[in-house]
Amino acid sequence: MNTLKLGLVVLGLTATSAFADGSWNTLQTVETINVNASPDATYAVVSKWDALESWCPAFASTVIESGGNEVGSVRAITLKDGPTFTEELLASDAAGRSYRYKIIDSPLPIVEYVSTVRVIGSGSKSSIIWVASYKRRAADNPTAESDDQAMLNLVGGLYKACLGNAKKVAEQ
Repeated sequence: MNTLKLGLVVLGLTATSAFADGSWNTLQTVETINVNASPDATYAVVSKWDALESWCPAFASTVIESGGNEVGSVRAITLKDGPTFTEELLASDAAGRSYRYKIIDSPLPIVEYVSTVRVIGSGSKSSIIWVASYKRRAADNPTAESDDQAMLNLVGGLYKACLGNAKKVAEQ
């Protein structure tokens, strides 16, 4: 076997083993809820970058660290039980009723988290769509509480709780 072929075989084995444990799988969470309120009224609820706790009951506070509500803004959001996340606003489209952000720092064993919140609909009906992609930290040795499925359940459960409350707030 020549050196080039041997190198390709070794490269192939290395790539396969690096991904065999699933540590670098890109995970995706998508949650949607239908709301009996206009798209504009619904977006007014979920677009509060500086007040996540106003529609997401898992969080106790939002503190803008820089940039106000503009793209590039950084916020610190604190869960009711204490841990804090730091997030950056990557894009905001009020006319298109969507925004995108990323987690800079998180107590969760996830990395490369990027999420989009979008509101669609017409008249007095709308839907909120919350989509995220992320990876489990490769350095972690996952247990049943921190493997890919656990992370999908955690993020999905948080999204469902937040969206359920956003629906209540928008429909009031």
